[in-house]
Amino acid sequence: MKKFALAAALAGVSTLAMANSGYYVQGNVGYSKLEAKELGKKLKDSGASYSVAVGKDTGAVRYQLDYTDFGKFSDKAEVVWETTMRSVGLSAIYDFAPVSGVTPYAGARLGVNQAENDHAKDTVVAAGVLAGVQYAINPNLALDAGVEYNHLGEFFSTDAKINQYGAKVGLRYNF
Repeated sequence: MKKFALAAALAGVSTLAMANSGYYVQGNVGYSKLEAKELGKKLKDSGASYSVAVGKDTGAVRYQLDYTDFGKFSDKAEVVWETTMRSVGLSAIYDFAPVSGVTPYAGARLGVNQAENDHAKDTVVAAGVLAGVQYAINPNLALDAGVEYNHLGEFFSTDAKINQYGAKVGLRYNF
């Protein structure tokens, strides 16, 4: 019985320590609009996007590592091709003071972005910004709604500049 009580106490202490660790995971789904400018021509496409992230909340500032699939866009006017945009990014996010369980935030993101189509794959580093609100459902779970802009970069040595605009919703689980 003493061993069980000791094991239960240790499990409770370790769970409490993890609960106060500041680490979290987050998943988002949303709408993504991709815009490419190349040789005086502008291409636009939109569709679904998703992301998964792990982060550390240090108080007013959070740091987050994410994988994001921004979706696909294509040039159907001349040649049928499709380009997929993906990214791994690091964000610094400032949480403003919460009001009635709602916490507004704003942040910046640095991403390693990849454009891939049937003919080529290219990777560049570029930046973005994000803003939104989180609503605390309980101390461990929050509902997130946000907007983002990402300058994904210039790809394929043709000065193809690609930008992304998006809106997303998701859940954040705090450990």
